[in-house]
Amino acid sequence: MQTAGLNKVFESIDAARATLVGRVREIAEIPSPTFEETRRSRYLMEALPEAGLADVRRLPKGSVVGFTGAEREANTLLLAAHIDNVFPMGTDLTTHIEGSTLLGPGTGDNAANVAAIITLAEILNRDRIHVGRNLAFCGTVCEEGSGNLAGIEEVLDFLDDRLTTVIAVDGRTPSLMHRSQAIRRYRLEASGPGGHSWDGFGTPSAVHEMARVVARLASLKVPAEPRTIFNVGTISGGKSVNAVAQRCVAEVDLRSLEPAALENLEREFLDIVKSVPAEAILMQATKTGERPAAQQPPDSPLVRTAVDAAAHLGFAAELTASSTDAALSLARGIPSISIGTYRGSGVHTLEEKVDLDSLTTGLKWLALTVFNLTS
Repeated sequence: MQTAGLNKVFESIDAARATLVGRVREIAEIPSPTFEETRRSRYLMEALPEAGLADVRRLPKGSVVGFTGAEREANTLLLAAHIDNVFPMGTDLTTHIEGSTLLGPGTGDNAANVAAIITLAEILNRDRIHVGRNLAFCGTVCEEGSGNLAGIEEVLDFLDDRLTTVIAVDGRTPSLMHRSQAIRRYRLEASGPGGHSWDGFGTPSAVHEMARVVARLASLKVPAEPRTIFNVGTISGGKSVNAVAQRCVAEVDLRSLEPAALENLEREFLDIVKSVPAEAILMQATKTGERPAAQQPPDSPLVRTAVDAAAHLGFAAELTASSTDAALSLARGIPSISIGTYRGSGVHTLEEKVDLDSLTTGLKWLALTVFNLTS
């Protein structure tokens, strides 16, 4: 892109700061747990056409996509920002500003990135900025938790061979995800006879046996290289403090940078599930999700373009491995990366924070990367 055009875009991004902040707050305050993203889908069905995109549509699972050109154009570059979050319905999502910091659950992950793609589309349309290929702007559902990337999957299927590049707009500046983690997720369910805590003392408890399984899992030694981890994210069960629990459920997350290491961890985990619980307890492990491991080479044109764009803006991109919508497109052989458009902390907590001064820099990083890929 010519210097004059780039300067115009950067000036427009600076001028849109207040609008960008307002959008982040609007989006963050719309409840959107995984599988319950309808309200944010509706928001995008209004926001994307208003930003000047064509052929905006909501796909069957709820993802929303629109285009700078037309739906059927080939050589499309997709900008995908997931619209779901990890907070259950009923969570207080109110945001507030303290100085130059925006506070509120989901403000960064992923409201800031959703606001970024809407604002970029708006600037391109309003300033009549020409790009050399079709851009698809998309809000995807089912990226978090047990969504199992169902949203990006329907987008990839919909665009099919028209799609040639994917940028998942996710994470924080200056992270540049070029490698996806291999992930498997399980739901553990323990069931047993139960009873009164006094009269039934000694009867195996579903909660006690689940605790034994979790404790054994927590004692496993996993390799530092390739990095391999496990996590028990939720545990629930029982019905009273004075009742031997008849049922207990836990959700388990297993990850590694290498599929072979993940398979070893998975075998150890399933051996624990089989061997640890008392005979009177039925312990069932059901696989609820799986994400592939794949990599965009660090020296590929796509990665180098994003790295160079960051350097132009005065910071160094940090190549990382994580799990975003780009994992699925990478696994399908589509050149893909993930970059984030904000700096902040407290992701997936009620205390999440976003540095408001970082939003325009992050959007410039995304814009410059896109323009250099389309020129």
